[in-house]
Amino acid sequence: MKENLIIVGKNSYIGGYLTKYNTTNRDNVLSLSSEDCNFLEESAVDNLFASLGRDRSYTLVFLATINRLVNNSFDSYIQNLTIAKNLLKACKIANIQSIIYLSSVDVYGSKPSPPITEQSKIDPDTWYGLAKYSCEWMLMSSGEVKCPVTIIRIPGIYGCAPNDRSVIKKIVSVIKNEKRVVIKGRGQQLRDYVYIEDICRLIQLLIPLKFHGILNVATGNSYTIIDIANLVGTLWSMEFETIYEAADAARDFDLVFDTSYLASLLPKFRFTDLEVGMRSYFQPYNQVAGGELR
Repeated sequence: MKENLIIVGKNSYIGGYLTKYNTTNRDNVLSLSSEDCNFLEESAVDNLFASLGRDRSYTLVFLATINRLVNNSFDSYIQNLTIAKNLLKACKIANIQSIIYLSSVDVYGSKPSPPITEQSKIDPDTWYGLAKYSCEWMLMSSGEVKCPVTIIRIPGIYGCAPNDRSVIKKIVSVIKNEKRVVIKGRGQQLRDYVYIEDICRLIQLLIPLKFHGILNVATGNSYTIIDIANLVGTLWSMEFETIYEAADAARDFDLVFDTSYLASLLPKFRFTDLEVGMRSYFQPYNQVAGGELR
């Protein structure tokens, strides 16, 4: 029997993709946006999760957050902690058997020592990174949650889907529309980008495992921004101008991961090659319509 599933954050980039797949292939999924249940409002959470009763058990995939691209301030930090506090309460009201919580590699800060593992030093230097680590602690270490909690720390996600604000999407759009790209610094910063379909496939595999712990979800292959821009030009068969600007000191660092722990947990899982995933920007958006994730 398939798990009863609750997805919180259905209008987010990943949440929308995950919801589309699950509502096509399941009849036991409840997908929520902030309009359905605003996790900043305790009463809204109380009412909705009380309505679920205790006779059915659920796996909860939690994506709701105040993203740093939207707001990265003390106020957003407090809001993210409020969201987590109300998540803790929801787990006590309804029969939640396991949680998959989407966190961020921002918890490692802007000077991580490569390669990054799940044991790497936690050193957030943004309100968002601090909020994510605080929320992780609330779920994993406070003693308030009695069920298994899987923490997924994700780097950049990309792939053609609604609400895509990824760096790769921006590079594709500006090269396609303006035949140029603006590079901060020398463009040699290394990044590990995960295809959106892969993060959704991985979540599907984690649901029945009820794994309790932390996972860095990364491909293990890092690329420079220049590499990515050149790949866009190759895929689009287009020449473009490269404009160099002063480096953004806050983002001038490398993200390189040791993914051996993830590989030990899911040894058969394979990530999509960057070139293959980037082709989604050059074809209609139909990756999950009515079908199985690969």
